[in-house]
Amino acid sequence: MKYKKVLTLLFSICLIFGSLGQCLAENTLKTSDSVYVIPVKGIINRGLATFVIRGIHEAEESKAKALIFEIDTPGGEVNSAIQISNAILDTSIPTISFINSEATSAGVIIAISSKTLMAAPGATIGAAETRPKEEKYIAYWSSALRGAAEKTGRNPKLVAAMADADVVIEGVKEKGKILSLTTGEALELGLIDEQVKNLEELIQKITASENMENVEVAKPDMNLSERIAYIATNPYIAPVLLTIGIVGTITEILTPGFGIPGILGLMAFGLFFGGNIISGAAQTWVLALFIVGLLLLVIEMFVPGFGVFGVAGILSIIGSMIMAFPSPEQALTSILIALVASGLIIYFLVKYLVQTPIFDRITLGIKQEKSEGYIATNKDIGELAGAKGKAITSLRPAGVAIIGERKHDVLTEGEFVPSGTDIVVIRVEGSKIIVKSREKENA
Repeated sequence: MKYKKVLTLLFSICLIFGSLGQCLAENTLKTSDSVYVIPVKGIINRGLATFVIRGIHEAEESKAKALIFEIDTPGGEVNSAIQISNAILDTSIPTISFINSEATSAGVIIAISSKTLMAAPGATIGAAETRPKEEKYIAYWSSALRGAAEKTGRNPKLVAAMADADVVIEGVKEKGKILSLTTGEALELGLIDEQVKNLEELIQKITASENMENVEVAKPDMNLSERIAYIATNPYIAPVLLTIGIVGTITEILTPGFGIPGILGLMAFGLFFGGNIISGAAQTWVLALFIVGLLLLVIEMFVPGFGVFGVAGILSIIGSMIMAFPSPEQALTSILIALVASGLIIYFLVKYLVQTPIFDRITLGIKQEKSEGYIATNKDIGELAGAKGKAITSLRPAGVAIIGERKHDVLTEGEFVPSGTDIVVIRVEGSKIIVKSREKENA
């Protein structure tokens, strides 16, 4: 009897929790209606494309009722814009493009790829001319715009006129100009479906037309890897990262040990290559090629003279940088800017900050006066091979040593030799006197 009461109690509890679970499930179903708002803002590049495509996939997995693309972009990379356009055209979710401010240049194809196109008062769309202005680029881009327009039922000629100056539309655009429209003009020409004040009004219209209740508005944001990709593939930021990387690396190579310049240089190169790999603009082997280039330069430091390792290292580094960019044109522009900026910065640092503690390690910092025993020429230095002496400055690997009764600029094969250490000349190459520690020789 006692057990029956316990079983009855347990059964009642299960019924109660089962009913509650059913109610919660029903409520969950009622609140499952969702609208995704994906921002398409700033420069269009591989990083932004990665983020937008991920947002579309999330909306599909959540079975969202609608996808809104809030657009405010001056344009960017054509290939990235086409990649986003294809993802929008391929999704089965109803799509709405909302031009909050501008959809110019590469942003045009993203705006016209949605089934519905709306815009805020005073917004603009158009001015989608390619850079460079070559026939093959214009033809490719115009065909992509026309194709997207045809798929969404818009006037392909009107859209092509935004990219091709040769397209003529009577009463709208004359030859030699690029078409750009305001919200009102685009509405009159049938390019835009409707004008709305803001995003909130647009969401209200969607929920009212679909009879949605308890709508959840999801606004995905970039995760850390996507932000890194967006920064690294930005055409204005990439040259800055390369400049920091080059300056930091060269400074670290010229100085012993490992310090702040090396850390900053590696971080900058890491952001650049990592971001391009995450965005799909570069493969992992490109980073491997860059690392090989650095290792070759390090090997060159330990081999006197400028030889095959140094040349191969420089070519590997430059090649990896070029292949990390989405296009050769962008690569050459960014690398040229970075090289010029790096050269100026390094020149300024060496010329004007040579007396600071950091750059005291780069230069000898000693005036070679004849009265102090320095020789002015390299005459007869070939006879110094095998001669013994003493380092009077630290050799890092360059420095000053006294050999016989005279002071000479000397160079080690990469080892660090403290001042006061006994040294021996192992060979002479032209004007270079190569030495090593006598302790190492004895060992």
